[in-house]
Amino acid sequence: MSTDPIPFTASGSRQMGFGLYNVVSLWNIALTGWPTFGLLHRLCRRAFANSTGTHRPARGAFVVRAAQRARRRYESNASRGVSDLELLHSLEVDLNQLRSSWFARFDGGGAPVTEVATRWLGLDAMEPSCEMWAELATLQRQLRHRFELPCASGARRLDGAVCPGCRLAAQGFWLDERRVAEAALAQLGLPGQPEEPAARAAERRAPGAWATATVLTSEDLFRSIRHDGQGGSEDWEDATAIVLAYVDALRTLAFSLRRAGRHGAASLGPLLVLLSLRQGEALPQEARESLEALEEQGLIQLLHLPIPPQHLWPRAWGKLQLWQPRGYDLVLYLDADILVLDDLTSLFRAAAEGVDAAAALTRSMMGLNGGVMLLRPSSHIFHALRASLEELPSWKGLSRWTGRPWWNTPPETSNGSDFGSYGDQDHLNEWLATSFRFAGELQPGGGCARQPWQRAYVDVRDAEPGSKQPLGTFCTLPVGFNFCATAGCLDQLASKEHHLALESLSHGWSAGRSQALPVQVLHWPGALRKPWQRCLSSTRSRLDELWWKTFQEACLEAPKAAPCRVKCFD
Repeated sequence: MSTDPIPFTASGSRQMGFGLYNVVSLWNIALTGWPTFGLLHRLCRRAFANSTGTHRPARGAFVVRAAQRARRRYESNASRGVSDLELLHSLEVDLNQLRSSWFARFDGGGAPVTEVATRWLGLDAMEPSCEMWAELATLQRQLRHRFELPCASGARRLDGAVCPGCRLAAQGFWLDERRVAEAALAQLGLPGQPEEPAARAAERRAPGAWATATVLTSEDLFRSIRHDGQGGSEDWEDATAIVLAYVDALRTLAFSLRRAGRHGAASLGPLLVLLSLRQGEALPQEARESLEALEEQGLIQLLHLPIPPQHLWPRAWGKLQLWQPRGYDLVLYLDADILVLDDLTSLFRAAAEGVDAAAALTRSMMGLNGGVMLLRPSSHIFHALRASLEELPSWKGLSRWTGRPWWNTPPETSNGSDFGSYGDQDHLNEWLATSFRFAGELQPGGGCARQPWQRAYVDVRDAEPGSKQPLGTFCTLPVGFNFCATAGCLDQLASKEHHLALESLSHGWSAGRSQALPVQVLHWPGALRKPWQRCLSSTRSRLDELWWKTFQEACLEAPKAAPCRVKCFD
């Protein structure tokens, strides 16, 4: 058998060895178990056993000692009962030092490519680092034992309870996200607890004039499930678990609306849940029974929509139906991953006259986020939006809102799943920009006014001409009515990367309150950013805990036929 060094290229070795950690931090790799350090250790031992006949450990090598220090300090901290956050922070510091030592020693210099490549993997014949991989493999096993949860599938505990994100070692990632979120909240001066709304004088209002609504769609719930029948029973078990988790999310959203409205001037009634499913799809029986029980409880009101046309994706079809007149003057759409902190009747009062549509800008302040949208139902606007959706397959080129192509594949062969730009949100941006008159940001006393922090959005919006016969008046909502509560969003605000959003927040409707979280609505966008996925309490930020506290309060009132399904491990 050849005794030549393993022939990796330098560029390839940078992906397989420590060069990978330029992109992903070393401790994140350790948490996920990819690539496995045990495998690298075995490769190293095999390489030197083949070349010399015996394994030559390098216990004295400084990189080995650095790995030993990281592992021993982790074990010491764990035995002393150090918190998970402190434990991982200390480990991150130690592993970053190890990585720096590695780069300092194995910089390549003028060595041949094959020699540099083997050095990147710790296969240096002069000073092998097999024991470094062994130390990291031991550390990796300890981390996985502590943070990887015992699960039957990706969304089910061993006892069958729903636990979204259960199998993910990313529970460890979320510990770091919590640290980022907490640091950002402290820097922003946000206390993380809402102030109890002051009671308002009762206001007479025609019943049913205002409504809140959300859309439950198969596109969101079954997107990861194979529809060719080859996915297996575990896939379908996970699909059911995902649906049940969303039912609990809807329960929590509806409960937060009711709680926030107890001190309000008018009741908004139950949360409308528009159910949008493709042909041949149905909710699991557990989910159907739970939704019906929540409707009987008075938290929600179900509205089964007609099956969407094949060329329209269910989410867009569901949101389109919000414009159908159903006896409401105004409808406030809310994504399921939202928590309402404050009475929203002030929002409805401000938009009572002269506003036909309103949505908040994203944190970049260059486009709209459709997670919260206030609209005035209208048959005329409903038909205009449907016509725009019908025309969408003919749209060419790139979206000006994200720079992405409108379609990844020819639209005539697509059922909506190959929509290239950011889902239906780019279409919403384009449609509002070209079909409505823009009046500025909604004001607390009514009406809208242009604001300095809207300049980036206005620049993008005005890049192309709008309609000479607008459908109505559009305004933006203050950032506080769609506040992104994820670690990434908070960090970007705290670092002033999105200074316009921070400026808007500082002038928000709740900015003058003492000791109050100056936002009315919390939103967790992102597939792996939902608060109910934080199965370990130590992974939750203060804002995540607000969701969990509300969820637990809602569960105390859960009907027998609609028990809370999401359960975690502590």
